[in-house]
Amino acid sequence: MRNETVLNNIKGIPIRINVPGERFSTVGNVCSIHYHDELEFIAILEGKFECTAYGKKYVAESGDVIFINSRVAHSTSALTPCKTGLIQLRESKWTETETDNIIRYSTRFRSQLSYPVVVFKEKELFSVFTELFEEVSKMERSYEIFVKSAVYCIMGTMYRKGVLSDAERIYNTREVQKILPALHLVNSSYAENLTLEQASEELGFDRSYFCRIFKLATGATFTEYLNFVRICKAEKLLQNSGSSILEISEAVGFSSVSYFNRIFKKYRNCSPRFYRTVVCSVM
Repeated sequence: MRNETVLNNIKGIPIRINVPGERFSTVGNVCSIHYHDELEFIAILEGKFECTAYGKKYVAESGDVIFINSRVAHSTSALTPCKTGLIQLRESKWTETETDNIIRYSTRFRSQLSYPVVVFKEKELFSVFTELFEEVSKMERSYEIFVKSAVYCIMGTMYRKGVLSDAERIYNTREVQKILPALHLVNSSYAENLTLEQASEELGFDRSYFCRIFKLATGATFTEYLNFVRICKAEKLLQNSGSSILEISEAVGFSSVSYFNRIFKKYRNCSPRFYRTVVCSVM
């Protein structure tokens, strides 16, 4: 799987927009499995389109919009002759939510696991995309302002529906403020034999209170969150290092390679070996 490099194509705006062109008549694979740091939106103007992520198929028809979350491995195919438009953008370039690397894992945990891919069928949302494509196609005076306005409308919809998590809002809640030292501990010491007891002691909380506050703030148990961070770190090693699966599992803090394999499959729907040999090979 390849890590796709997304190049902006609208002058002065951090975004890639492919306006709908001629209807393509080929049915079948459109793009093989890949991922990217950008959020992706595919508006279906004609035909029936499919996105596959983590073994699940998402089908969209004319008038629908497919949302694909950041760093979600996916492939796309046309089920019938189609006409589509595409938008790719990096969330942090349009919002000021990712101000802290510690909080970033919390927001990623919430959104990637709950909403890797979503098919929207709202006519109002679809109309925003068609108007945006029209502005880019015509490029009339001050069209950039209309493009930015449309993008903020789209992003606002994603936050309002809970598909994306507002990191600034989460950061300012009392619950996250209480557990910030624990999040920092995970971010800096994930490779160590980190335990729930150590984290709760770091904050001076008893175990039960810590568990309750941590789950309330992050939407995960401490172990789930710790393992998620470890898997994110392992992904980079699988992509960029020649270390063995065993060495990588140890490097990110797993006590055994079998446990690492099981947790990796839970979050990425494939084994580390498959990820390296198949997914990374086409990135």
